[in-house]
Amino acid sequence: MKTYTSVIFWMRTIACLSIVLIHSITTTFSKMDFVGHSTLIRIIQLLLMFSTPLFVFISEFLLAKNYHVKTKPGFFKNKLIYLGIPYLFINIGISFFYFKPKHFSDFLHYLSETMFHGAAVTYFIVIIFQFYILHYLFSKYLIKWKPIPVIIGATIFATLYWAFRQFVPQSDNPVLGLFWEREGWMLFLGWISYFLLGFYTGVYYETFMKKIKNYTWAILLGAVLSIVIMVGNYLIGISTWVESKRFDIPFYVTMVILVFFLFSSYFKYVPKFILFISNYSFCIYLIHYFFVHNLGLLRQDSAVLNITFNFIITLAVSICLAYILNLFKFGKYIVGGIGNVQYDHVYESYKHGKMD
Repeated sequence: MKTYTSVIFWMRTIACLSIVLIHSITTTFSKMDFVGHSTLIRIIQLLLMFSTPLFVFISEFLLAKNYHVKTKPGFFKNKLIYLGIPYLFINIGISFFYFKPKHFSDFLHYLSETMFHGAAVTYFIVIIFQFYILHYLFSKYLIKWKPIPVIIGATIFATLYWAFRQFVPQSDNPVLGLFWEREGWMLFLGWISYFLLGFYTGVYYETFMKKIKNYTWAILLGAVLSIVIMVGNYLIGISTWVESKRFDIPFYVTMVILVFFLFSSYFKYVPKFILFISNYSFCIYLIHYFFVHNLGLLRQDSAVLNITFNFIITLAVSICLAYILNLFKFGKYIVGGIGNVQYDHVYESYKHGKMD
């Protein structure tokens, strides 16, 4: 009987739903300037900004948990096929359907922007590939270091990296200036803390989960503190950016990830809905951008109803399209593959205490 890691299903699902909700809020406010942007809704959106970092964290966590300091034969070839090809096709689609170029030269420009300059939501795949390369090159050295000082140091570094981009004036040098542009957030530097946290929690997963309950209150208080810092910075105007590249995000995301693991140490059950969305999460992430910005308004006077409408329709259409395309062999290469984890198998493992 297979052992499943229950926290991964929860992470994938909540991160996926959060991404769709974030973009539903953004597109609703962009179409309802006359209504005014609710501070409460913006704060909720800000609190959901753990979602993309959580996705990239999962990639390294699973690699480290399953293979420790190694990678299986054909690993990079497999990832190039099942991540790289959808990356190409989705960027082609976004360049054509979202940017709506009038000339072929415009299309090539937009394709270049989405492929190499982070102009689309697909940039997270580039970060994941950088994580895989870092794992391949440095895992045999990282395993020799003490995890906690490394993770703390990486979190401080990531915080300083994002703060530098936000508060230091952009360099006039054409190369150095790229650090302040989208290219700056495509580099692994600002995401390094999630890589190292994923590596060490994956490698030492069993020990980590045995001890995590001893730090329940520290984790919960740390999570509350990270929220207070981030929301406080937003409300008093230190940083009004609502995105995952804020300087206070690395600490916040680290605490959110620890809360997920803490939750998993107490609660192993995975509901059918959570597993269902988890199986479709990669497809939803790639597809939803085609629809979330193109839906009309349900009501002219209610941001909440429009956000809810946009969220539900975008989610449903993305799932349906992913299902239909994956009926064909080529579908997984266009919109990503659907996970095949069966609820009956997961529930059977849960009943027999095989959920780790």
